[in-house]
Amino acid sequence: MLKSFRARLILFILLLLALAQFGTALAVLSSLKEANYKQGVQSINVSRNVFDLFLESRAEQLTKGVEILASDFGFKQAVATRETSTIGSVLQNHGARISADISLLVSPNGALITATQDVGENPTIAQLVMAARRSGGSSISTMIAFEGTSYQLVLVPIKAPNVIAWIGMAFQLDQALAEQIKAVTGLDISFVNENDPLHLMSGGSTLPPQEKVQIFKRIGNVEAILQYPAFSADEKYLSLGVDIGVPEQWGIIHLPYGPWLQSYNNTRNQLVWIFTGALALALLFGIALARNMTQPIQTLVEYARQIGMGGNKSRCDAPHIEGEFGVLSNTMETMQESIVCREELLTHRASHDQLTGLFNQSAVESYLAEALSKTQGGLMLVNLRHFKRTNNMLGFDVGNVLLSKVALRLQNWGDDVTMLARLSGDKFLFVFERPVQQADCESLKQCFAQEFDISADSSIRIEISIAVLPFEHATQDVNSAMRRLEIVADKAREDKNLCVFYEEGQDENHRRQLTIIRDLPTALDNDELFVVYQPKVCLVSDSCHESEALIRWIHPELGFIPPDEFIALLEHAGSIQILTKWVLNKVLSQLSVWWQQGDEMRVAVNLSAHDLLDDMLPTMVAEALAANQLPASALALEVTESAVMKDREKVIAVLDALQDMGVHLAIDDFGTGQSSLAYLRELPVNEVKIDRAFIQFIDTNQKDEFITTATIDLSHSLGFSVTAEGAENAEAVALLTQRRCDKVQGYFFSKPLVANEFFSWRKAFNSDK
Repeated sequence: MLKSFRARLILFILLLLALAQFGTALAVLSSLKEANYKQGVQSINVSRNVFDLFLESRAEQLTKGVEILASDFGFKQAVATRETSTIGSVLQNHGARISADISLLVSPNGALITATQDVGENPTIAQLVMAARRSGGSSISTMIAFEGTSYQLVLVPIKAPNVIAWIGMAFQLDQALAEQIKAVTGLDISFVNENDPLHLMSGGSTLPPQEKVQIFKRIGNVEAILQYPAFSADEKYLSLGVDIGVPEQWGIIHLPYGPWLQSYNNTRNQLVWIFTGALALALLFGIALARNMTQPIQTLVEYARQIGMGGNKSRCDAPHIEGEFGVLSNTMETMQESIVCREELLTHRASHDQLTGLFNQSAVESYLAEALSKTQGGLMLVNLRHFKRTNNMLGFDVGNVLLSKVALRLQNWGDDVTMLARLSGDKFLFVFERPVQQADCESLKQCFAQEFDISADSSIRIEISIAVLPFEHATQDVNSAMRRLEIVADKAREDKNLCVFYEEGQDENHRRQLTIIRDLPTALDNDELFVVYQPKVCLVSDSCHESEALIRWIHPELGFIPPDEFIALLEHAGSIQILTKWVLNKVLSQLSVWWQQGDEMRVAVNLSAHDLLDDMLPTMVAEALAANQLPASALALEVTESAVMKDREKVIAVLDALQDMGVHLAIDDFGTGQSSLAYLRELPVNEVKIDRAFIQFIDTNQKDEFITTATIDLSHSLGFSVTAEGAENAEAVALLTQRRCDKVQGYFFSKPLVANEFFSWRKAFNSDK
C-alpha cells in the first residue's frame, strides 16, 4: 500500500501535521521549563547578593562595636601594662555584650596574647595583622576557621598612640546567623564544612533535618555549585554555593523549587490536552485534503508514464483535467518535444564558456577529480596581464573581442593539450598529460609576441604570466590543487620572467600567512601579543623621558612571529586597524599607571598607512586619551613617508587634526621614502627620526655621516627635533652628540623591554646622572 504515491502523500501529510504539533508542544513546554529555571536562577542570584551585603553590613556593625572597646582609655592602659586579669575580664564582658563567640588580644606582630577560648595556633591572624601593617589599614574584617569551625573575625588596632596590640572578636557562622539571613532573603541558608575526602558535609542550616541530610548528600562537592546552582534529587530545592573565604567552609543558599515546579506541571497538563485536540482535528483534515489532492495527480502520473514509454516516436493524448492540473497536462505535452533540445543545450553550457566556446571551470573540476591521481602531466595557468585596465580603457565589447581572439590563438598553439579552459575573465588553463617544460612557457610567450587586431585600424599587444603545477605536486583534492596553482600565479605576476613552476613549501607558506591573519583576533584576546618599550635617550641631558612602543607576538603553534611579517600581512588583509586600536589602548593604559606614579613620560606608537587614511583616527585617539585620563602630550605617533604618499592631502588633514590636539608627531624611517625633501616642509610634524640604515655604521662609513649631518641640520632649520635610530656603540653616540642630534634610540643604551623591566631600567639610568 505504501508503494503508491497516494498512500505516501496521505502518510506524509499526516506525519507532517503530527510532527508540527509535537514540535510546537515540545518547544512551548521546553520554553516554559527554561523560563521557570531562569526565574529561579535569577531569584537565587539576587539572594546571593543580599547574602553578601548582609555579611558586609554585619562586619561594619561588629567593627564599630570592637572599635568602642579599642578606644577605651582604661582598656588601653590595661593592655599597655599587660594587666592580664583586667584584659580577660574586659574581653569576656564586652564580648558577651556584642554577642561575640570568641574574644582575643594579639600583639602588634600578630602573636596571640590572650583569648576567651582556646583557639590553638592559627598563623592566619599573624598574616592578617602583618598585611594590615604594610597597607596601613585601620581594621580587619574577614572569615577565619578556628578548630574546623568558621567565624566572622573583626580585628581593630589599639593605639597609644602607636599600635600596641590588636583586639579581635569572632562570631560563629551558625544556625542562628542562618536564620537571620533567611529572614532577609526569604530563602533557606546553610553554613557547611567538608570534613573528609568523600566531601561529607556538616553544619548549621535552616532546612528541615530530613531534607538537610538528603540535600547535603546530593550536593557532595560544594565547589561544583559555586557558579551554577544545582537541583536536589527530587528537584524540591535549587541550591547555590557561596565562597566565604575559608578553606573547606562554605555557605549554601536553597531556593524551594516546589511551587515553581507545580506551576509548570499544571501548565504542561493544560497544553497537552490542547495540543492533543488540535492534533486530532488536524489529522482528520489532512486525510480529507490528501485524498482530494491525489486524484488528479494519479491521472497525470499515468500520462507521464505513457510519455516515458512512448519516447519521441509516439504521441500520447493529454488527459482532460479542469483547473491548474489541466494546464499542467497541456504543458507536459508541449514540453515533451523541447526537453531533449534544452537538455543538450544546458549540458553544453554547463561545461563550456559562452564567450569563447572553451571548457569552463566546472568541466575542469570534473576532469581533475580523476586526472589528479596521475603522476605525468600538469596544469598551466595563463593570466592576461593588465587586462582589466585594457578592458576599462577600450570598453567591454572590445574586451570580449580580445578574449575571443586570445582563446583562438591558444587553441592554435596547443597541439597536444588534453583540455583548454577559460576559468574567469582573464585566466585560461591548459591541462597536459605530459610533463610541462620551461620551453613550453617560452613558446607560449612567443606566441603572444604578435599583436591582436581588435579593429580594422587598431591592434594591441597582450603580455601574459604563466603558472605551472605538475601533477606530482598536486593534491588529490581539486580545491587544494587549484589553490596551489593560484599561489604560483600570484608569484608569476611579480616574477621577472613571468613564468613560475610550483615548488615544495609554497603552499605551507601561504597557509602560514592565512593562519596569521585568521588568528589575530584570538591572539589579542589570549594575550599572545604584548608590548615592549625601547628607550629614547636625550643626548643633551643624558636622561630618558621617552620610549617607543613595539609589538611582539608569540604564536602557540608558529612561535615568535617577526613584527614586519604579521604587520605587512594585516595591512594587506585590511585588519591592521584592529591591531592599532589594541596597541594604542594597551600603551595608554600602561602610560596612565606611570603618570599616576609621578613619571610623566611620553611613549610613541607607530601608525600604518591604513590608519592615516581613517578620518576617525583623531577621534579614536582623543577617546583613548580621555579614557586613561592622560594629556595629549603624553602620546607620540610615528608615521612613515611611504604612508604619507598613499593619499597626501587626506593624510596631512588627519595629521593636522592630531597636532591640533597636542599629540607629538614624528616622521619615522626618514631618508628611505620617495619624496623626503619635497614634502617635509608640508608635513605637520614635530620630530624627524633618521632611519637606522644611516646610523648603524655611521662611525665607519663617512657617507652615512655626511647624510646624517645634513639631515640633522636640515631638520633643525625647519624647527624639528631629531632622533637617530640604531645606535649600537659608544663611537656612534659620541659622533651624534657632536653633530647636535637631540635623541638616540638603539641597543647601545637598551634593547626593547617589557613594561616592568623598562621602568626599572629608566629609573636606574636617570638616577645615575
